[in-house]
Amino acid sequence: MYSFENLPPVPLTIEGASLLHQMFRVRWPAWRALAAGERANIAAEAAAYLSTIESAGSAAFSMLGHKGDLMLIHFRPGFDELGELELRLARLRLWDYLEQTTSYLSVVELGLYESTAKVYSTLAERGIAPPPS
Repeated sequence: MYSFENLPPVPLTIEGASLLHQMFRVRWPAWRALAAGERANIAAEAAAYLSTIESAGSAAFSMLGHKGDLMLIHFRPGFDELGELELRLARLRLWDYLEQTTSYLSVVELGLYESTAKVYSTLAERGIAPPPS
């Protein structure tokens, strides 16, 4: 039976998700200069759109500290979808009152360590040698 020590250094994997973190600072003087009704309309438009993308793998968080006021995190199948999302977000009126302070892009792969061990154990039980690592 194969143990984790006998496995090749890289487990079998399946594609994970592309991930974009965006951090923003509110341009407070410009935001406060708007009439209360205009701020409410802009906030409602942004909230409605953020609500629709939440079901597709996005989330909004309030930030603490000096680095920003708002963080958006987006999980999508690939970078193309994230690029499209960025363009749609930039069309919101709220974007005129936000300054992106930082962002980062990554890929999350789903490791299959347990499944890899099971596959190699099954192969060994059948007398089949695993592929060379």
